[in-house]
Amino acid sequence: MPNHNITIDLKPNVDRWGKTYYVAKIESPILIDCKDGVTFLVFVSEQGCESLQIAPMDNKRNSD
Repeated sequence: MPNHNITIDLKPNVDRWGKTYYVAKIESPILIDCKDGVTFLVFVSEQGCESLQIAPMDNKRNSD
């Protein structure tokens, strides 16, 4: 089964109070169909490997 997730690398920045926040940009000829829902997974626990994943909802769970 193919992986239909989109993964975006996040870049850490520091605000004026010394707090870290993350930003990213993606430009691509894609369309994210949200009619059945999407999941946003944010991974920031491992330094240098921060990423955001966007995945479609599991339709099997939504059909109950």
